[in-house]
Amino acid sequence: MPSTDDAPDAPTDSRSFGTRLQVGWERATRNLPLAFVPLLSSLLAPDNLRRVRSYEGNYFGLALQLPSSLPDLWTFVSLPNGEPGIHVSPTLWLLPVLVPLQAALVAGLLGSAHEFTRTGGYDFAANVRRYFVPVLVFVALVRAVALGTGALATAALPVVFLVVPLLLLVLSYVFYATPYLLVVEDASVGEALATSYDWATEGGPYLAYAAGYLLVVFAVSAVGSAFVVNLGVLGAAVGAVVSAPLALALTFTTVEFVADMGVGRGAGGDTRPGSGGGGRGAGDGDGSEPDADRSFYRDLEGESDRDDRWSVEYRDERAADRDRDEPGTDWNPREGW
Repeated sequence: MPSTDDAPDAPTDSRSFGTRLQVGWERATRNLPLAFVPLLSSLLAPDNLRRVRSYEGNYFGLALQLPSSLPDLWTFVSLPNGEPGIHVSPTLWLLPVLVPLQAALVAGLLGSAHEFTRTGGYDFAANVRRYFVPVLVFVALVRAVALGTGALATAALPVVFLVVPLLLLVLSYVFYATPYLLVVEDASVGEALATSYDWATEGGPYLAYAAGYLLVVFAVSAVGSAFVVNLGVLGAAVGAVVSAPLALALTFTTVEFVADMGVGRGAGGDTRPGSGGGGRGAGDGDGSEPDADRSFYRDLEGESDRDDRWSVEYRDERAADRDRDEPGTDWNPREGW
């Protein structure tokens, strides 16, 4: 639901994360075929599967995850640390395939979630075509940053190894709205990054939503991490299926939150970079009328004018008849008898 706050420069929203998540869960249960996307994403993480399979012993961990473009099983799992030293992933050569595939999944999922929120239906393939290019740029950028910081952490001093996770957490917070803005507002990558940065520095509902998301993931990961890692590949397979509906619910929740933030930000004007605003049509939230409404009112005005002309003509005829019966009676068609 759009924010009712009139301040255009500081988006606000009074709905709690729990309330939003409940709505997101209801939408997820009505669109369970979309849960195949986080399920597939969970299985398309060969490095994570390899680390789970190779771990020996009892394990317990807690995950700290902020909203991401595609929540899946690994959102709720804290993976065991790898062996110290510099490692080159044996699946690095798969990146040219995995990155476009992930971009297609993200574009289709976020686009479909947003479309369902607005219209009650969705076309997954059409959303992939519409949003694939900007989402691909964003996904490739995220992969590049992750690879760069990972290489820095393993090759540099131990103090850098401690700083890198904190740096990634900060970046995740500052730009978590970016992929959603690419879809919700049809923004370019640059516009989406800038808007997400502005919201992050303002704090407010953006910070509150991130905190609620983090707490939910933290709680679920207490069970998810132990279950998946201790059971190995079997745990990962079962966990991928069980976690898919919750991951989908988080996607619906974040899509609606970002859409509401966009409407609140543009309460006094344009809310959509390069177009009408917030993905909801021109005029929403700023007191103006959409084109369709203006056309509707113009039609009503036209009908009213025609009714007035008919009324005058009808009264003229009545006056003529009355004059024939009662000569000398004056009548003004605009003032009545």
